[in-house]
Amino acid sequence: MLYFFCSSAKQARCSTILIHTLLCQIVGGSSDGTSNSIAAVFLSALVGGHIQRSSDIREDDPPNETVRKILDAPDDELLEALVEAIRKAGIREFSIIVDGLEETTGIASGLFGVLRKLTPKSTFLLTSEHPLERTPYGMTYIEYDKERKGLHTCHSSPGSC
Repeated sequence: MLYFFCSSAKQARCSTILIHTLLCQIVGGSSDGTSNSIAAVFLSALVGGHIQRSSDIREDDPPNETVRKILDAPDDELLEALVEAIRKAGIREFSIIVDGLEETTGIASGLFGVLRKLTPKSTFLLTSEHPLERTPYGMTYIEYDKERKGLHTCHSSPGSC
């Protein structure tokens, strides 16, 4: 189970930090032999997107600068790379709680929608101080004030939440 506090991340890059955190959990939870290949698939996908975008990587860049440039990819490229890593890992199920989600992070409509399709047995709980307009299908979402009152919103088929 992954419990992620959005308030602990800079809001401008919260989705990036969440993607990196998920990757770290996936790699850390895998065997030594598999973890290297999962990381390689993730980085390979990012490098491919980086080269297509425009390469600002120079041959004389130190390795840590090259990796920083690759990992500073746009969220959509990071998400595509994470999907490849999940496929490589063979993960079929997640349990994730994201606390303090903000609509501006783009996480709700992008990341969790993709993860839900990729791992349909997964459980996601999203909490937010403000109502989310685009909660992905099948996600349980709790607005803080409604949590106190015992209410929640679920975007799923009727009667399933």
